[in-house]
Amino acid sequence: MKNNYHKYTIVFFLLFAVLQLVTGQTKVEYLKGTVHSENGTPIAAATVEVVKMNIRVMTDEKGNFSIQLPVKMEYSIRVSYLGEQSQIKTVYVLKDNANRVDFVLTKDSRLLSEVKIVGQNDNQKARNEIVKAEIVDTKAAQAQAVTLVELMNRSAGVRVRQSGGLGSSTNVMLNGFQGKSIKMLKDGVPTDYLGAGYNISATPVNVLERVEVYKGVLPTEIGADALGGAINMVSKTESNRYVAVSYEIASFNTHRASLNLKHKKEGSNLFWGLDAFYNYSDNNYKVTANIPDPEKSTVIPGVVKLFHNQYRHAYVELYAGLTGLSWVDELRVGLTAFTIHRDNQFAGLMEKPFGASVAMEYTPVIPTIRYKKQFLDHKLSLDQFLAYSKIKGSQTDTLSGFYDWYGTYHAPVDVNRRGESGNPTLLTFTTSNFTSRTGLSYLLSDKQSIALNLVINDYSRTGKDPYGPTSIGEHPVDLQSLPADYMKVVTSLGWKGQFASGKIENLFQLKYYSAKTSGQEVNVNTGYLNQQTSKANTSKFGISEALKYMLSKRTYIRLSGELATRLPEQSEILGNGSYVLSNFNIKPEKSSNANLGLRTTPYDKLDIEINSFYRITKDLILSTPVNLIYAQSVNVESVKGIGFEADIRYRPWPWLVLNGNSTYQDFRLYHIKDPLMSYLEGARLRNTPYFFSNIGASLQFDDVLSKTDKIRAYYNMSYVHQYFLNYIPKNTEPDGFLGLWGKAKVDAPNIIPSQTVHSIGLLWQPKSTLPVTVNIECKNLFDAAVYDNFKIQNAGRSFHLKLNYTVKY
Repeated sequence: MKNNYHKYTIVFFLLFAVLQLVTGQTKVEYLKGTVHSENGTPIAAATVEVVKMNIRVMTDEKGNFSIQLPVKMEYSIRVSYLGEQSQIKTVYVLKDNANRVDFVLTKDSRLLSEVKIVGQNDNQKARNEIVKAEIVDTKAAQAQAVTLVELMNRSAGVRVRQSGGLGSSTNVMLNGFQGKSIKMLKDGVPTDYLGAGYNISATPVNVLERVEVYKGVLPTEIGADALGGAINMVSKTESNRYVAVSYEIASFNTHRASLNLKHKKEGSNLFWGLDAFYNYSDNNYKVTANIPDPEKSTVIPGVVKLFHNQYRHAYVELYAGLTGLSWVDELRVGLTAFTIHRDNQFAGLMEKPFGASVAMEYTPVIPTIRYKKQFLDHKLSLDQFLAYSKIKGSQTDTLSGFYDWYGTYHAPVDVNRRGESGNPTLLTFTTSNFTSRTGLSYLLSDKQSIALNLVINDYSRTGKDPYGPTSIGEHPVDLQSLPADYMKVVTSLGWKGQFASGKIENLFQLKYYSAKTSGQEVNVNTGYLNQQTSKANTSKFGISEALKYMLSKRTYIRLSGELATRLPEQSEILGNGSYVLSNFNIKPEKSSNANLGLRTTPYDKLDIEINSFYRITKDLILSTPVNLIYAQSVNVESVKGIGFEADIRYRPWPWLVLNGNSTYQDFRLYHIKDPLMSYLEGARLRNTPYFFSNIGASLQFDDVLSKTDKIRAYYNMSYVHQYFLNYIPKNTEPDGFLGLWGKAKVDAPNIIPSQTVHSIGLLWQPKSTLPVTVNIECKNLFDAAVYDNFKIQNAGRSFHLKLNYTVKY
């Protein structure tokens, strides 16, 4: 499969050369102008958009803008700015001419919600698309000491559980689906090529424009084999030159810093920039652990401080490119590097502490390239992305002896026994990943378009572990050294149209999924390697339909349905070369999804959204134990269920915003095949919250400590109702409405208790003319015990101070 890299590269650059020949004769000129208010004041950061083209720029501090456009064509230029009426002018761009258009914006007497409808920004447009998406506005929260996980957990229908503190692994749940059923993307591209370097647990909000959370049907341009949804992290899209710096210091010796800059000289086609962040934390918060009592041969709950839980993560992406040339609208080349060091305080559950186990992951460079171009009078658009990565990592667990929960080392009874987990490892590995994403779209008319999205992911793994498991036979083989290759292709074809004077919008999609896998298999019963390389080929089709209908200017409904497929991931087919075995017979997960929602703004101060969903999933993939030593991914269960969510936002006065949401979901096992497990027919999914809510309030004050300062105070409350660590029979669940009242008929250790977390914060901008903000925040104000994924305890009360500096020059 490695030879395919060269084929892909050659195909792309041949296409690139042809496009240059086709478009090389197109002449371009600059269209310049200014934007002012009625009183003649220049308006900075106004949005200047070329209608029906993917071209947007922002005015500078003097209200100036400049756009490079092909000549001998007519364009509609729209300018919008919050609080001003949007304005559109038509201009014809001539060759060798001083092409210019100026705007004078007038105050908009209508309230904020109506201004949003006239001149929507990218976040608002994404929120109102045909396909339902929760938009997490990270740009609006970049001055706060808030994590991406916290912001997502404040959204309806979303729960992100962490296995510990900053940098710990996460499990995302969307409308009942979780784990690998949810795809992670960066700017519409699956993040496989970035490994753990770019993830929702570690990536700061400061480097993102927004996060799009799709539940169910995905838009064509996403193009992933997600079963239950996807999370798309959208990078900052600032058009002007800017520098943004943030630094946060917090409890548990936590430090977080970010740096973003972009430079493009006016009149130049060249731009360059840098996105970087650094995270560090001791994560030495207090937990309640089960401490062995050697005298009584029992375990006693006790409060201890975590002592081997440090986390360090550095990420840098340097990029440069060209815009507005005859042969390219935007060409961006990037180089990414990252390094991660993580102390392992415990394994998958908080059963016993580790004091020496560590994990690392790093890469010196990941090259990427992205090419965007419009053809045929802007009817045809191409968006091509390529990336190749080699990521190295290690897992070390070779300690002889053990640590107790107080951090005290104990010498071994058996000096020949190693490994705090019971299975010693000195694993080193290298993963290679080639990712290609091709997006094509064509405007059939002003009301209809078609789009094609093709994603190719080619993966391979090599490694070694002198302490790891080996095959049985005369010449034992390190299982980590066995070759493992995986290639996946996901193709999406979508047709979008508007009807009935724009009241009806429709998106119909066809999808094709294909995967090829090859590697060595170990016979589960004998432990011997198979004589020949095992191979598995999988292919499936999918179909979806999404409809949006405007009941009025303030109200619309969405309806969507999908026959979705998720191909098994490489680790589920190939195993991990260690204690997770391969399974070349595993089948794709299949799901039938339906979604119905309504959004309305009955009057300017109130915004309400209500959604419901229904899922039937077959051949669910789960990891199960094998022979008391290994684990293996198998198709074991079918799940069906229904859910409801409501989200409300109310602004009674300009200085006060109130918001809240609630989610209830009822997902249960059905058609259990194993007779020994039939007593769990109709049981809720284990380790899955089924009711959770959020409440928030924000107050804005001006001229408090000085005539030009601004202070914003905010409060957030999160509630998660009790749920169950493992499956319990349906007849042992709590009685009462929706199972929300009454007492469960099971033992307390199997219950993850209800939990309520309160947070408050204060954000201060000393002067409205200064690009500096100061934020203080207290999370988990009342120091509640917070239990998350598989009942792992998270941090208690913490204090945070964050400084933010952003300047456009």
